[in-house]
Amino acid sequence: MATPDILTPTSGVAEDLATCSLCGQIFTDPKLLSCLHTFCRSCLDDHIAKSADLNGQRSFKCPTCEVKIEIPLGTQPGNYGALFHDDSFMAKLVELMSATKADKHCDICKRRQETATPSNISPATDWCLDCSDAFCDVCLKVHLHGKLTATHAVLKLDDLRQLPLESLMRKKNKTPCDVHGELITLFCVDCREPLCVQCMAVSHRRCENVITVADAMRSRSDVSDVMSKLNALQIALDSVDGLGDLEKKLEETISSARNDIRSLSNSLCESVRRQEERLLKTLDEKVAEARTLLRDRIEPKKASLKQIKAADKRMKVLMKYGSDVEILLGYNQVQKQMEASENSTGTLNLNCMQVKICFSTSEPVEKFVKDFKSLGEIGLDTGAEIGLSSWGVTCTSNEDIIVTDCQNLRIQKFSRNGELVDHIQLDDEPRDITTCGDTDDVAVTVIGRIIMFLSTRSTLRLLKKTKTERQYDGISYSRTDGYLVTSCVREKRIDVIQLDGAIVRSLCKDIAGQFICDEPRYVEASVDGNIVISDISNNLVKCISMDGYTVFTYKPDSDKELKNPQGICVDKIGNIFVADNGNNRVQLLTSYGSFQRFILQKESGLEHPCAIKVSSSNRLIIVQNDGMVKVYSYS
Repeated sequence: MATPDILTPTSGVAEDLATCSLCGQIFTDPKLLSCLHTFCRSCLDDHIAKSADLNGQRSFKCPTCEVKIEIPLGTQPGNYGALFHDDSFMAKLVELMSATKADKHCDICKRRQETATPSNISPATDWCLDCSDAFCDVCLKVHLHGKLTATHAVLKLDDLRQLPLESLMRKKNKTPCDVHGELITLFCVDCREPLCVQCMAVSHRRCENVITVADAMRSRSDVSDVMSKLNALQIALDSVDGLGDLEKKLEETISSARNDIRSLSNSLCESVRRQEERLLKTLDEKVAEARTLLRDRIEPKKASLKQIKAADKRMKVLMKYGSDVEILLGYNQVQKQMEASENSTGTLNLNCMQVKICFSTSEPVEKFVKDFKSLGEIGLDTGAEIGLSSWGVTCTSNEDIIVTDCQNLRIQKFSRNGELVDHIQLDDEPRDITTCGDTDDVAVTVIGRIIMFLSTRSTLRLLKKTKTERQYDGISYSRTDGYLVTSCVREKRIDVIQLDGAIVRSLCKDIAGQFICDEPRYVEASVDGNIVISDISNNLVKCISMDGYTVFTYKPDSDKELKNPQGICVDKIGNIFVADNGNNRVQLLTSYGSFQRFILQKESGLEHPCAIKVSSSNRLIIVQNDGMVKVYSYS
């Protein structure tokens, strides 16, 4: 009796894996999206044409998980499928499914006949795993006597139909390179990419650690680590039922606030009734804002859940049925996706996601003072700031502005007058950016444990990529010793590294064994050789020496209190500028951490400042959460 895991039409295993969710049919020319969902090329063309061509949109959503995928400029309409990699794993599965058909005829006879019909084509008896063709007895003899095909692996179709899917898929263990067409036999440990010989000679000639695919699989600790993390994330996400409860909790607080307002107002005179009407109107406005805010928080987590499930399913299938190359290809994609998700969305914390409506009575009402002015105020408790984009900004010696755009995966160059001069499109998300000395070269932290070095003279040009031991977020250049200072949010660590990525010193805990910072996002090397850090979760700015000793901690209260501090920068005399993101302002501190004044506030048109840089001519360059770049002068 056949096992359910063999490649036969009755097993259902192959059909489930190889069915396109758009057309409901077996894949034709399968294409793999960055979110790890596969579709027929023609189905993908139709889907993108319907969703992206309307109103000039340059993106579309995955039909399965609804992740937004950008469409590069210049893409020809109707040829969207060419943008995405072939899913060689699914293509191989479809080929083998074709071989198991009961009425399979010889592919060679079919090509020879001008009119190919079952009546003039011989039934197939064998299947070549190298050519993915079915042969009759006559054509097989010719095939096995050819100089180039004599060594091909051939199976009887009857035997092939009885083989387990796992065994059969692994027998066809040759995957061609998408770029050069040669078989992939190597793996670059530095870049975590499977390679063919030409890839190594052209694109990876400077990489130091290139091994064979077999060696990579024998020491596949990274792949196992990804599988463990995927499993843990899957369990965590499956166990979370709070996403749906958040809306209920919001409604409960809305109802509670409404009742409190009415109970209080009914005990007072007509003037209080007028205040009631004002408060209820404000409440309704806040309710609409709160519901929208909660929905915006929940939807990315739901999309993340779908992506994790897709990645988990994909890796489990690849680990069971895929070849070594396919596992490594899948591992690379999943690792990047996980790092991007961990750095952009953070951990799943329902307390930080909750949205509540708050009502508090004013002090005059509580004391029953007759000349009160208001009953209270309607507030919106957001739990934590959300929607923060990862922006970085720096400027060159001639005041050109260089900005990292994490949402669109690119680096942009603006003139000092605000004109877009040039941009570079990246494969992964950039984080922060810094100018390296007086050369006007810049260093950019990128998802995937990479620091990119770019020349900014005239046009943006890639100089080199450096692999790092950790995924870095913030970055700054220290003119004192020529090192890069970097922050790693995930590991709560500050590293001082050389330009080649080698760690000079790593700062994590103080002498008491406590973390120096809980969430070090932006860093800045000060003129006196110290390191200034914005600690988001603790709402403070900390300055430490290169040895890790605390120089000062700035955590004010009352009207100067920091809320979600982001970008920091230092001018040429040591003054420290802090982007007080949650309060829509910029604070100016002395070099020893004392408050001087508010440089900018919301009244100046500033909204959620994120990245910040001061130029040599005292121009303050600020990038907001929404990506808008604003330039101010200060004295």
